[in-house]
Amino acid sequence: MEPWKRNLYSLWAAEFLAALGMALVLPFLPFYIRELGVKDLHDVERWSGLIFAAPFMVAIFAGPLWGWLGDRYGRRMMLIRAIFGYAGTSFLMAFAQNVQQLFILRLVMGGVAGFIAATLAIASTTTPREHMGYAMGVLHTSLTTGAIIGPFIGGFLADQMGYRNIFFVTAGFGFVAGILVILLVQEGERTAEEMKYPGLFSNYRFVFSSSTLVTIFFASSIVQLAVMAIQPVLSLFVEALQPGTEHLATVAGGVFAITGLASLISAPYWGKRGDRMGYKRVLAFTLLGTGITCVPQALVSRAYQLLLLRFVHGLFAGGILPALYTLTTLNAPEERRGGIMGITRSGLLLGNVIGPISGGFLAASI
Repeated sequence: MEPWKRNLYSLWAAEFLAALGMALVLPFLPFYIRELGVKDLHDVERWSGLIFAAPFMVAIFAGPLWGWLGDRYGRRMMLIRAIFGYAGTSFLMAFAQNVQQLFILRLVMGGVAGFIAATLAIASTTTPREHMGYAMGVLHTSLTTGAIIGPFIGGFLADQMGYRNIFFVTAGFGFVAGILVILLVQEGERTAEEMKYPGLFSNYRFVFSSSTLVTIFFASSIVQLAVMAIQPVLSLFVEALQPGTEHLATVAGGVFAITGLASLISAPYWGKRGDRMGYKRVLAFTLLGTGITCVPQALVSRAYQLLLLRFVHGLFAGGILPALYTLTTLNAPEERRGGIMGITRSGLLLGNVIGPISGGFLAASI
């Protein structure tokens, strides 16, 4: 096997385990907030938005810094730090005594984590340019596969063993992912260009003086705002569609997971289409399809209808991030790639902050 493929598949495995662990908590997080003492439905919705958004509030600022440090001292080192940081904070969440403590721990997670940007930076610097779209598509499936399996398993386990114990499972997946990176992932030799160490603020100037990277930054923010607005209240929406449903967390997990399944199916296809017909065209088409398929989800009356519509939605959504990541990679010099990935991903994280908070507060209001 070619070295770049071996590295790609090792990164895939590590990122999958980390993403799987993160996704375990999604379907029951609003119910865990109730368990921590928040009883009023509107308060649960508001806190759900804040809890979902908390890691991204800090990651917006921490991500570019970690990316720059990765360019300077080694991206593999930053990936190991990020995965173990995420695992450690997940472990501590099992001991939260109130919703404020859970919120603070989620903030800390956002500050110390950031493994996705580090993974992308390593993959983009070890993959041949002609295979970049394929590599980004394959790597994205690690996230979508985790998003498929994680919510379903997390919902099922929550019904069987309680909410707190799931955080121990999440931490375990993170520690295993960190060990995989230590044993299997190779960063490659650093070139003379990479040793120049561009400054952190120089990276910001580079991004915001490039019309392409600026467009990617704001496109990431807007699409992620739209996608994430429903996340904190999706489980509550399922509960409203089928009140009194037995094993509610399991059903909610299935609704979360189905979008990831569709994205898993479609992401490699969109990546290869981008290699052939252009990433900009693929990005425009998948963004349009993702937006249109959001509309009928508001009109459903049963959970199975929502399930079907979110599958179709995921078929288009699976092409967005690979195209954005590939366009970023192709417009970033190799010696700056980690830092620039961190900055452009902070645009996506901005949407991750505004989306859940606005979705939670809008659900409580209207």
